[in-house]
Amino acid sequence: MKCRNLSCEVRDRVGTSLTPVVRSRTSFLACLLAFCCMAVPAAHAQTPDRQTSSSAQELEHRARVAVDQNLADYIFLGTLNAELQYAVHRNWTLGLGARYNNWTWRHREDTQFQARQQSYFITGRWWPWYTYSGWWAGGKLQYQEYNRGGILGPETEEGDAVGVALGGGYAVHVNRWLNVDFGLFGWGGMTRYVSYACPYCGARTGEGVKAFFLPDEVRVSLQFVF
Repeated sequence: MKCRNLSCEVRDRVGTSLTPVVRSRTSFLACLLAFCCMAVPAAHAQTPDRQTSSSAQELEHRARVAVDQNLADYIFLGTLNAELQYAVHRNWTLGLGARYNNWTWRHREDTQFQARQQSYFITGRWWPWYTYSGWWAGGKLQYQEYNRGGILGPETEEGDAVGVALGGGYAVHVNRWLNVDFGLFGWGGMTRYVSYACPYCGARTGEGVKAFFLPDEVRVSLQFVF
């Protein structure tokens, strides 16, 4: 029998048929596709060590430092203020701050009023999402030397107060380096005080040590983030 092609010639000589080349290529491509499907999920899966490393890198590149200037304090009788915060964790910041007011306001002698103070505090904040973004809750340890009176009435009090402040608020993101921080704080503790009948007369009406709970701070603050 005369073979018309090479396949027939080989079949006549060995008694078996060869697998066509096309089928061999198809099998090879199917195996390669299956291998790729198994390899891709493994490449994307992160081990705990890689996840920890990613979190550390994320924290490293996130803004750490913020400087606050509270506009509400300036509006309230020109109280100078500053606060410095530092991110120690994705959800926690620690900070230091101070407020200062040494002004006496009067139209006439009998209309004098003041809210003089120098305050120093250590603060901490918890941010549920991440630092310098969204809702926050915080506390302060605070010392304040004060002299206030003539605002809601003629009674005036001066003294030294120590206490704890608690509050919360929300930071609105403006751009990568600026937030507007809204918040409220109230505080309580102990004060050694002297009270007077009016801001200018010097007539004492009492003195001693007492507990107190008062509003501490309304925040409408520019927060510069670095």
